[in-house]
Amino acid sequence: MKIKYPQLVEMAFEIMKNKAPLNMANANEIKASIYRELFDEGALDENGQPTQLAFSKGLVDGGRHQTLAEYKQEFQQLKGFSANHFKYTSDGWGFDNYVMRSLANKALKASHNEFERQRALDILRQVDEVEKESK
Repeated sequence: MKIKYPQLVEMAFEIMKNKAPLNMANANEIKASIYRELFDEGALDENGQPTQLAFSKGLVDGGRHQTLAEYKQEFQQLKGFSANHFKYTSDGWGFDNYVMRSLANKALKASHNEFERQRALDILRQVDEVEKESK
């Protein structure tokens, strides 16, 4: 059975493979060992996603927003939210329903444009639906 390992594990395996001869029959065991070591060191979270430590050490090139600080720098409206509301995925940085609800409520209160108000209300309804489904 072929196990799909996180990108960081695959990259480390490729580096090892290019530097020293490996017994490819043991590839899964080697990758599992790399995964455990990266997890134990704090470079991967429990879901196999790179942590802030992995970005800080330069183990991952996250593309446009490598760190949460860079992401928040570009999107100033996110600055007041703590790091525990954010998560890095293979699609980039994302945030939880608390942030989404807060931003929608802020837009709803601040806007005098009916279209923007309706968009904010739609977002709040979507967040409510997601939260109901997850219970």
